[in-house]
Amino acid sequence: MNFCSRSCLSSCVAPIRIRGVRTILVLMLGLHGIAAGEPRQLTSDGILKRDPCFVDGGKSLLYGYDEQDDLVRVLKLDLSSGKSEPFVPDVGDKHHIEPKLSPDGRFMSVTECTGNQTAKLVIRNLETRKDVYITHSGRGGTRSPVFTPDSRRVVYAFAETGPQQLWSVQVDGKDKKQLTQCQGVSNWPSFTPDGKTIVFSNSRENNYEIYSMNADGSNEKRLTSNTIMDIRPVVSPDGSQIAFTSTRDGGYNVYVMNMDGSNVRALTTGLDRDDYPAWHPDNRHVVIVSEKGGRFDLYLHEVPVAGQAVDGKPVAGAGS
Repeated sequence: MNFCSRSCLSSCVAPIRIRGVRTILVLMLGLHGIAAGEPRQLTSDGILKRDPCFVDGGKSLLYGYDEQDDLVRVLKLDLSSGKSEPFVPDVGDKHHIEPKLSPDGRFMSVTECTGNQTAKLVIRNLETRKDVYITHSGRGGTRSPVFTPDSRRVVYAFAETGPQQLWSVQVDGKDKKQLTQCQGVSNWPSFTPDGKTIVFSNSRENNYEIYSMNADGSNEKRLTSNTIMDIRPVVSPDGSQIAFTSTRDGGYNVYVMNMDGSNVRALTTGLDRDDYPAWHPDNRHVVIVSEKGGRFDLYLHEVPVAGQAVDGKPVAGAGS
């Protein structure tokens, strides 16, 4: 698959081409700074975005941003000032998507490619500014890197032979291991805070479902079961919930469920596309890339509990 083609980079989100960055002034976000109720819009430029993640204890956001036609950068949004700026300057003509920082703040992982070339996993030491490129014998591209909670390894998806599987590698590029040997495509790994469990999606049933397994790939359990797509699962900071994107109600919306797959609640509703959920460190809010009228921006949502209204509709605990 041509990973860095425009359609693949969008990861199922249709691109939009609007130039310039303009963000809304956002007051300091923290446990006492986020009001309940309507989602808070964090950007307003309308340009295609993807893969947000909180850094600096929830004071900033990293996200992929279509800076130009066919050129994706990683921006850092300061939530107190509303200012966005390139997180990795001077990267030339290279796409940088799926950014992640290690929990100890020493490393950054990113998926990198140039033009239509196959995507590579890059692990950068932010202290020495040296990059480690993770290579494979296969022709596929790396996807969805995530650090282990102890910051020693990166887990990612790659198709070396057969369907895409989950792999693990040390931050220095050594000790590469294959974790899964599944039918179907495996993608979007996310760790519990103790590092013992990985949650991910797999397409073995001809649609993506969410599974959990031990960090070594053993003891796999299926968490969702339906005929539609459940993708991009992300474990909450306290390890009790999973946010994910699903098409179960006709459009792309974000849901939250317990770690065992029970008590599914809608975080968004409607036919506008809501995708790429990422938890705020306060464990009560999730940032989402929302498409509204062909414009893509970041919105901060409060996580509902059973019985709480979302978009005017009551939310009840539900099955998977």
